[in-house]
Amino acid sequence: MRVEVVRRLIGPIADHVAGRFVAYDGALGEAGLNRGSAWIVDDATGGLVVEGRERVPAQGPLLVVANHPGLSDAVALLAALGRDDAWVVTANYPFLRAMRLASRRFLFVSDDRSDRLSAFRRIVSRLRGGETVLVFPAGGIELDPDLARDAAVASLATWSRSIELLSRLAQDTVVVPAAIRGVVSRSAFDHPLARRRDGLKERQRMAALLQLALTGYRGNRVRITFGVPIAPRVGCDMHAATVDAMRALIGAA
Repeated sequence: MRVEVVRRLIGPIADHVAGRFVAYDGALGEAGLNRGSAWIVDDATGGLVVEGRERVPAQGPLLVVANHPGLSDAVALLAALGRDDAWVVTANYPFLRAMRLASRRFLFVSDDRSDRLSAFRRIVSRLRGGETVLVFPAGGIELDPDLARDAAVASLATWSRSIELLSRLAQDTVVVPAAIRGVVSRSAFDHPLARRRDGLKERQRMAALLQLALTGYRGNRVRITFGVPIAPRVGCDMHAATVDAMRALIGAA
């Protein structure tokens, strides 16, 4: 009986969330990256605040490296960048594959070694072609700095060293660090359902579900801060330089 009650409660919520993803897919696929992502940010959040936009090159190969608190982080980053040549590196999740229109701008990476090598070559090809690639080196969801700053900073130590390799293989690529915060609603994070979850990441995951399902939790303003561009140079450890820059950006109030 209890299972049936839960199913009846969750069913409409799941349908609502699925409907939102369909709408977002249409926005990105039909309106273009700039207008589509801006529309999604307006619909899913309380607005977007961008700092350091002038640091983003208007053209040329660009690797944008960001933390990954989830939810609207990728579309907020697309809206903040203002470049229509952007590609988003993402895990091979079925629900992202199902976004028929938007997925045309995704570079999927799976756990399969051969597939990962193929994806890596596609990323390098886009950069060599002078385009923009967005990458989240953590390889998974991280805590929102506005909810757990210390944990967000600590997560940087787990980042993939792919930044270094990409910058070497795609010469002249400029790396721009971007700190994203405020995507997860504090009120949703403090909801009793979220607080019952074990661990901060599970709590944030529940908060994200509440935020997707209930409009009352979408008033938060997302903030993106772009760091100073990091250009490859002899003797420069691009990975260390990027992580240091991110540490400073996330650590800033």
